[in-house]
This record gives sequence, structure tokens and C-alpha cells, in this order.
Amino acid sequence: MQLTVIGAYLPRLSPERLAAWIAEDVQSFATGIRAMKSQGLAQSWSEDEIASRSAELPNELEEALSAAALFEVLVEGHVGDFDPFTIFEKHTTSVAWEPVYLSSDGIHSIAQSTGELADVKSFRVAFYVHEWPEGGELVGPTGPLICPPFAETPERLWKLAPYALLD
Repeated sequence: MQLTVIGAYLPRLSPERLAAWIAEDVQSFATGIRAMKSQGLAQSWSEDEIASRSAELPNELEEALSAAALFEVLVEGHVGDFDPFTIFEKHTTSVAWEPVYLSSDGIHSIAQSTGELADVKSFRVAFYVHEWPEGGELVGPTGPLICPPFAETPERLWKLAPYALLD
């Protein structure tokens, strides 16, 4: 199996898009909790608590995403043994976070977990690494991975690989 890093992105390189994504995510959170409440779930959430948490989230998301890096890796010659959590940053040992599995052209999500990839020979995986340091090094199961220069996050990855806060 061969891993090739085809994209390295820093969400902070596009502050306007980062701010828009954060606003969308916070709105989605509040809407989601209210929808669950209307279905008889999440009854412990009061409107004040939803508003309070919605006010806290922007700072938490901005802080986390300002320190995170997003990577897109092409996996070729897959034979059912790919574990994205074996990819990590050498100095911090932060591992791949919230991996998403994409078609080999990176346009569509193709699986929710590696178990659904048994017959897929080539695909992409996109994931975040928290606390990405200046001069960080990405390491995979067979050793160091060569990364392209960091760029702005492509629009398709804002949608296909949304960030989820660490709890």
C-alpha cells in the first residue's frame, strides 16, 4: 500500500472562510439541538443553555482550527489494512482526527469507516492533526510522509471534511 500526501491545508490561511464555516457550524449546532428537542430528545437543553453554548463555540472552534492542519492523502494499492490513526505528527504525536474517506478524485465521500473500504483499492482520506507545530512532520505506518507546501483549504473539503471539536 502506498500513501501520498496530495494536500496540506491550514484553515487559518483563509480567515474569512474560517469565520463563515464557524458561523455555519454554530448555527447547525443550535438548529440540531432544537430539532432533537422537537422530537422529544435532548430535553435537558434549555433555550438559555443553547444560546450560552452557541456563544462559547466560536472561540473554541477558532482556537482549535487556528492550530490544526488538514491533510489529504491518496491511498493506493489498498488491501483492507489501512488504519488512519497510524498517521501522526512526529513531535507532538497528535494523530489523524475525524478521518473522512473520499473517492480517488476527492469529490465524493465513499465510506464512514475503514470497514466499508475492504474492496476499494484506491481512495483518499482527509483528516485533521491538532496542535500542528511550525516545521511539523507527518509520519505514516511506513515512515515519514512528504507533504506539499501548505495552502488554503479547498471549498470541497470545508464541506466533505468538516472539523469536529475535541471533547
